[in-house]
Amino acid sequence: MRLRLLALAGRAELGVSELADLLGKGQPKVSRHCAALREAGLLYGRKQGTWLLLRLAPQATDDPVVADALRAGNRLCEEDGSLRRVSSVLAARDRATREFFARGDRVRRIGPPDELAAYLRAIAVLMPARGLAVDAGTGDGALLELLAPLFERVVAIDRAEPQVALARERAIERGFDNVTFVCGELDDDEVLSATADGADAVFAARVLHHAPVPRRAVQDLVSLAAEPTETAPGGAVVILDYESHRDEALREQEADLWLGFEPRELRDLALEANLADIQQGRLPSPWNGTGPDRHLVWQWLSGRRAPTP
Repeated sequence: MRLRLLALAGRAELGVSELADLLGKGQPKVSRHCAALREAGLLYGRKQGTWLLLRLAPQATDDPVVADALRAGNRLCEEDGSLRRVSSVLAARDRATREFFARGDRVRRIGPPDELAAYLRAIAVLMPARGLAVDAGTGDGALLELLAPLFERVVAIDRAEPQVALARERAIERGFDNVTFVCGELDDDEVLSATADGADAVFAARVLHHAPVPRRAVQDLVSLAAEPTETAPGGAVVILDYESHRDEALREQEADLWLGFEPRELRDLALEANLADIQQGRLPSPWNGTGPDRHLVWQWLSGRRAPTP
């Protein structure tokens, strides 16, 4: 019995009930033999809820006596066919999961999943520079759902205290404890103090069309990004806004000052503000959400702060 247990546990990590099934023996009897092998240091056990999973202990076969016992166990299991049945036992674990997802009665969720923050935190390690991000014009804090899991620290800025309150409420509800909130303009002393070392990334999502002077706003955004050094590129600046349109109703509905920007116009603003490595493009319309601006063409522009001329 113990020789065969060593052989099966050397082939795959198996539960006590699975080992009992493979050997055609009662579970209590198999459990007693497994306990003796664990006490001898030959089997390694791992608890998984009510399951006890067993596998051959690492380096167990370094002992020539154990290695010989394992060879004997393999011969016994080949003779009784239990080794061949291991794959069937492992496949049986998957049966309930396959049946669950094959039912076809699950409802497709629309939009980002509630667990998006968990996914983003998991991939954050792939980003080379994620110390500080700035969310310029945070509004109700929607962009914090993206930035807070990715960056070690986020500074969220808005000119309206009610908007800051909404964003702060979101951060508390979502457990984003790495966000600093500032009510003010981009060039206020409090903002400059919070970003004194320069941001790795500065985001302005649908902010520019509300700026009294877009040229000045882009310059302020760039000034918050980290300056380039001999060993590191400048901080990134990402702008999301509309292409030029003719929907005058948005001036009244959303207090828009500007009816979007031509791509070349936006690029010129970025160049004038000392951005380099500029890239830009359009966003697919299904990504525009459900707001009153969903019918517009959304564009993005990114670049890095260049050395000061």
